[in-house]
Order: sequence, then structure tokens, then C-alpha cells
Amino acid sequence: MIPRLSGRSELVRALGWEIPALLSVVAAVGCWTAWLQARPGVVPGAARGEAVDPAVLRGDLVTVVGDGTPRVVGTPGAAAGRERIAGILSSLGLAVERQRTHIERRAGAVDVENLVAMIDGSGTDGAPAIAVVAHSDSVVGSPGASDDGAGVAALCAVARALVARPPVHDVLLLVTDGEERGLLGAQAFMAQHPAAASLRAVVNLDARGAAGPAAIFELGPQSAWLSNLIDGSVPAPRTQSLAAAIYERMPNGTDFTVFVKAGLSGFNVAFIGDVAAYHRPEDTVERQSPWTRAHLAGTALALVRGLDARWPEGGVIPAGRAVFGDVLGLWVLRWPEAGTTWIVGIAALVLGAGSLRARRQSTPPSLLAGVSRSLLACLLVVVASCAIGWLAAAVASANGIDLARAPGRAWGIALLGWLAASLLAAGGGAWLGRRAVPWDAVIGAWAVWLAPTAAAAWVLPSVSMLLVVPLAAAATACIAARLWPARGAGVVAVAGAGAAVAAWIPVEPLAFDALGLSIGAFNGLRAGLVCMLAVPVVAVAVRRAG
Repeated sequence: MIPRLSGRSELVRALGWEIPALLSVVAAVGCWTAWLQARPGVVPGAARGEAVDPAVLRGDLVTVVGDGTPRVVGTPGAAAGRERIAGILSSLGLAVERQRTHIERRAGAVDVENLVAMIDGSGTDGAPAIAVVAHSDSVVGSPGASDDGAGVAALCAVARALVARPPVHDVLLLVTDGEERGLLGAQAFMAQHPAAASLRAVVNLDARGAAGPAAIFELGPQSAWLSNLIDGSVPAPRTQSLAAAIYERMPNGTDFTVFVKAGLSGFNVAFIGDVAAYHRPEDTVERQSPWTRAHLAGTALALVRGLDARWPEGGVIPAGRAVFGDVLGLWVLRWPEAGTTWIVGIAALVLGAGSLRARRQSTPPSLLAGVSRSLLACLLVVVASCAIGWLAAAVASANGIDLARAPGRAWGIALLGWLAASLLAAGGGAWLGRRAVPWDAVIGAWAVWLAPTAAAAWVLPSVSMLLVVPLAAAATACIAARLWPARGAGVVAVAGAGAAVAAWIPVEPLAFDALGLSIGAFNGLRAGLVCMLAVPVVAVAVRRAG
């Protein structure tokens, strides 16, 4: 006889609602994340943006790449590439200036040539306010279709849109040379070109791959105002203050680095999916995702339009830093950086007080033993996941497996790490459900989560986005759980774990593309922290099943 799947069914009563609810969130967020990677920019609300013709965009890219000869600075291939780019800009009725500079370097002298064009605005100040920047050169042996042919094509798309509908402020189009040899063209422009002194903001376009979303991964120091502009201007934003904090501490840079050091502000935009094509012969037009280059061009145009329309009176961007990040590629959540410790403190107080109060009302006093077991189970999930991540990275390194050589295997290893963390969490939750009451499981898990959250909020608030959001969601659920006392622990556990999944999983492809398997313990830490929050979910279900 087939059992009835109803409220009276033994199967449904044993399973409960918590585990199916969390698995549904994981499935939905996972599918949405895959869509964001494969079809960046094609999300609800994207129609608000100004259209970019994909056929024209591809045509410009094909023109920039030409026959695929690498455009290495100082070579005939680079000169021919600049001629093709200048031809596109000239066809739009723009006067193209060539800024030539001879640079003596320890590695040898090199001649760089920047292309500069101005689109006059309808305002009266006459000063170039906004620069759109991409570099024309590529590395040896690479056609450079993505790095940075896509950026140049996106710059041309911005130019076409601005010529058709002129901006209020003047917009400077700058195609730099010698970026791959040490940001030479950008440095020459800032040191020598007369327009450099009047620039106010920069939108820089680059790439480190051939697919994935165009991420606004670095902002100027006035991140509060700039992140607010992203939310109000970019229809399908991908951005994280965490990415900016990490990139600032990395040794590599882009042309945007030169402008920021000169005191300018703005946005650094790039895509990093399919990193196996980066700086390799495979970086071709055919390899590049058409959705990716459309997202890059659309994001660049939206940022320029936003800067032009919302430029502050007086010409100075207001100071202030923010913690920010996109929510599933739909909008940008943000708050003042200085308020992070207050948010964490209030959320921790609400969650802790609410959990303890609910526990006293429904369970016998065995708090120390129950919470200790919960802490042990959750810490074991995190520590074991870190060890698995480290071991997987060591094995991959010993066998020459990385994103550049074997992307499929590298991704497989990463997914296996997440699966291992999930199984650890399921086992820990099952063990805990037979030895601790539900609220003890919740308290222990969030005590572990609070430690890195509080540390990040105090030391480096910009990296705390992915930690604060789940904590705040769990605290909010703790207030709402008073309406369902019998299911309160499950409500808090599912809300917190679901928020962690929604916050972390969409960022995971970007994190893995950026870091690969090079930091194995960090890969395990990401998986362990998120999966750890499933421990109380499983514990609640197992406890109910008896």
C-alpha cells in the first residue's frame, strides 16, 4: 500500500518541513546561480537598461581582433589593432587623438600609443567629467578577444549610445596601450595628457576569462555613494565589497589602479568566468560568451549614464564607505560601513536573547551540555571541511590540476568539497538531534557563526556582507518565531541557513574563478561555514522524528 503524503502520514511527520524547505532553497538558488553565470544580464528588470545591439557589438569585437594576430605593445600587430579601433571611433564622427609616448624601462624601451576621443556633453562646464577606459594590447600568443577586446568593443558600444543621445557632461574615451606590460598607457596619460587634470570619474573595462557576469569588483574610496549609484542605474548588477577588499590586497592591478592612485574615483568592471582562456591562444571571439560581452557593455553604459545623470552638485563625490553586495543579481543591498558593528551587535543580542527565552519556556534546563554538543558538531564540520579543502588542493597541485589546465576537474573537485561538507553537516545534525534539544542546536551553530562575523565587522567591515546577512536573517526569524512557539527553532534554523545559501552560493563561482584551488583551506572554509548552518536544521528534524 502506498502511504498517503498528508499531515498524518508517518513519512511526512518524520521528515518534517525543515529539510525539504532548505533543500528547495538550495535547488532554487543553485539553478539561479547557474543561470546568472551562463546568461548574465538576462534577469527580471534588465529591460530598464539602455539596449546594446549584440550584432553590432560582435562586429566591433571582430574588427578589434582582426585576423587574431596578438596585439603586443610595440609590435605591428598592436599598431594594426589600434588602426582598426580608431576606424570604429572615427566612423561615429569622433575625432581620434593619438598620444604617443616613448618609455625607457629596465626591461627595455617601448613606444606606447593611446587613442583619445571626446564626446561633448550638453552642459556648460566644458570639463571632461567621466572617462571610459579599455586597453588595446594583448599578451604574446593570445588574440586577446576577451582581454581586452571585449572591453574595447564595450567602449565602442558606449560611444555609439552617447553619440546617439549625448550626455550632459563631457565623456572621454581612452583606449590605452601597454597595459599588459605594466599599465604603461594609463600612466602616460595621467602624467602627460592635458585632459587628465580635469577628469573626475573613471569606468574601466577589463577581463580575466571569457565568460561569466561582468562584475563591478572595485570601486573608488567613496563606496557609499558609488554603490548607491550602482543600485539605481545598473539593471542586472554583480558587485561585492568583499571582492574590492580582496583585490586591494592582491599584487596585480589594472589601469583603474593608476587612476585611483591619482585620486580619481569610479568603477572597475571585468568578467572572470572560463579563466582557462585567459592569456592563452584560446582567447578567441568564438570562445567568448556573447551574453558576457553584452553584460559588460550594458553595465558600462549604465554606469556612465548613471554618473552623468546623478553627478553631485559641486562636482565632488560625497565621502563615505559602505558594505554592499548584489542580491541574486537583482539589486544591491548596502549599509554604512561604520554601522556594521551595530548591526552585528543588535542581531546577536536579539538572536541570543530570543533563543534562550524560547528554550526556557519549552525544554528542561540542560543548556551547557546541549550547546556544548552543538558547538562541537558545528566546529567539526568547519574544521573537517577545511582539512578536506586543503587535501583536495594538495592532490590537485600534485597532479597538475588547475583552472588553466583542467577546468572541468578543478570544478569537480570543488563540487565534491561542497558535497563532503554537506554530508558532514547531515551527519553532525543527525548525531546532535539525538543528544540536544532544538534550541541548543540553534544556539551552538550561531555562536560559531558569530565569531568570524564579529571579527570581520570590527577589523574589516567591507568583507562582512556574506556573514552579516545570514545573522540578521536568523535574528529576524527569531522575532517572527514567537508566532509559532512549537516550530520556532526550525523557523530560525531554516531562515538563517537559507539566507546563507542565498548570499554565498551566487558568489561561489566568482570566488572560485578568482582563486581556483590555490587556497585549499579557504575553499573548505567557505563550504564548511555555509553547510554548518544545516546542522541545526537536520537536528530539529531528527529530534521530531524521535
